Amino acid sequence: MAKLWKPLAALALVCVLLLAGVILWARPDASATKRPEDQFRAVWVSTVYRLDYPSQASTDPAVLKADADEILSTCAELGMTAVILQVRPCADALYPSDYFPWSADLTGRQGTAPADGFDPLAYWVEQAHALGLELHAWINPFRVTKNGQSELEGLVDSHPAKLHPDWVVEYDGNYYFDPGLPEVRQYIIESAQELARNYDIDGLHLDDYFYPGTSFADEDTYAQYGKGFSNIGDWRRDNVNQLVKALGEAVHAIDPDLSYGISPSGVWADKSSQSQGSNTTGGYESYYASYADSRKWVKEGWIDYICPQVYWYIGHKTMDYETIVRWWADVVKGTGVSLYIGMADYQAGNADPDSPWHGITAIQQMLELNESIQEVAGEVHFRYQFLAQNPKLRALYEKFYQVEPDVALDTASHTAYFQGNGQRFQPEAGLTRAEAAAVLARLSVDREGNRLYTGEERDSGFPDVSPSAWYAPYVAFARQWGLVNGYPDGTFRPEEPVARAELVKMVAACFGITREVNPFPDVASNHWAVESISFAAAKGWVDGGEDGTFQPERSVTRAEAAKILNRATGRIAQARQAEFPYIDVDEGHWAYHEIMEASVSHNHRFTAAGEDWI
Repeated sequence: MAKLWKPLAALALVCVLLLAGVILWARPDASATKRPEDQFRAVWVSTVYRLDYPSQASTDPAVLKADADEILSTCAELGMTAVILQVRPCADALYPSDYFPWSADLTGRQGTAPADGFDPLAYWVEQAHALGLELHAWINPFRVTKNGQSELEGLVDSHPAKLHPDWVVEYDGNYYFDPGLPEVRQYIIESAQELARNYDIDGLHLDDYFYPGTSFADEDTYAQYGKGFSNIGDWRRDNVNQLVKALGEAVHAIDPDLSYGISPSGVWADKSSQSQGSNTTGGYESYYASYADSRKWVKEGWIDYICPQVYWYIGHKTMDYETIVRWWADVVKGTGVSLYIGMADYQAGNADPDSPWHGITAIQQMLELNESIQEVAGEVHFRYQFLAQNPKLRALYEKFYQVEPDVALDTASHTAYFQGNGQRFQPEAGLTRAEAAAVLARLSVDREGNRLYTGEERDSGFPDVSPSAWYAPYVAFARQWGLVNGYPDGTFRPEEPVARAELVKMVAACFGITREVNPFPDVASNHWAVESISFAAAKGWVDGGEDGTFQPERSVTRAEAAKILNRATGRIAQARQAEFPYIDVDEGHWAYHEIMEASVSHNHRFTAAGEDWI
């Protein structure tokens, strides 16, 4: 049962961006691949060893917020619908917990909290939702250490492994909670309930850390609790099954809409080992290696989704990606359990041209295969930094994860979309958020080009938008159609200005952006809107000032906004025989004809000499 965080569930999300707090959806290039609106597209964000987050151990909320903002905005721009954040990497937590101490991976010292009462998980949830993303909390249920005896000895006194040393088993130099102990399983369940109760998370996610191996030293536990089982393997699988079933029941009792899923290793069992297994050989069989009976979890309906880590390429001799994915598709068929494929983005970009993982071809082929299999409801990518640091992979997702929207900008009719204040246009005034909402509402059309805004009065839902304000119907419409959202505190802030870079990025998102040369010296190569600004310049929508600069953070004026929108929607500004509606813009003003084009409704036709009004 997926819990989708969307302003309008029926709205097909193409591209999400934050325009000073406004979330915008726009029409992609006609050549872009169309994606189902309900497909799950997620990224794993690892916190163990600070692999993805945070960039450095810190108690400073500003550092932790900035890192989260960068990751979330990048995921939104890539077309993802969810982020799976590792909140319990190693029996520790990235949130205040009654069960586990603060993680050293977060602040640098186990048990040390961020400054000023800052709660990273609460911030991640809030910001993810502001960007239209789901936030799934990823936990590792049984792992205690990753650096052996020294780490065990250095655990804080409040750590459950210190409080209950009888729960801990050593395996291959590291330490784990014993899954065979009922009190351990109950502790894991109660700590998961804490997450579901205290945070508005959209999902709870477990990875493949169950039993770490077959030589796990739990003979005494088996002797105590293994009655009725003919072998220790079946008993271990039953311990994991009990946890999987009971944990799902516990969190769903708190939040029935919470999406509960597990990401096991890709192969349940080979057909040579189990008659119902996959046609694979010689690999890691999770049924035996970690005692994860993942097929049973699906068939029994104990989980909402299964996300097998299928980390092999199409055509692998013994572990073929297509064979494994089709096996899982058959397993979930008719069960109501969703199938998401865990993909090995970390493999992409191999420098060896003879490698199957050279470039991004292997990943693209996997995406195309997944799309062709009805039961595959999405993908999860491992992991964030491998996407963020691979420009070709980023470009692939930006294009592949575009979908057909329900609302677009009008590029056909020439109905007026810009209005002044009575007889004054105020060309040099900054464009406000309320005015941006109004312009978007007036330009909004459906897939057939029918105008959507009717002027119907309705509550906007924002406490700072008065029902009597001129912009109230526009803001209400824009929010209804998923064109805008508010700030995390619930406000809209209608009078705040919109920056030039923000407007350009919003408009460029309506088109299939191509990579162009950046002509502006004041737009850095790593600027958050550099691709949109470069694209807009190449299309002729924007120009630099007399000194050649773009001034991306300067508030965009109303005249500039009219010019940008005219050019982007194919409206040609030139001398017209029509009454100009404003007294504060004379005919010599540089934007006189741009304002005329945007403010006066007219029919038009194209001739050999250009465009005529008729």
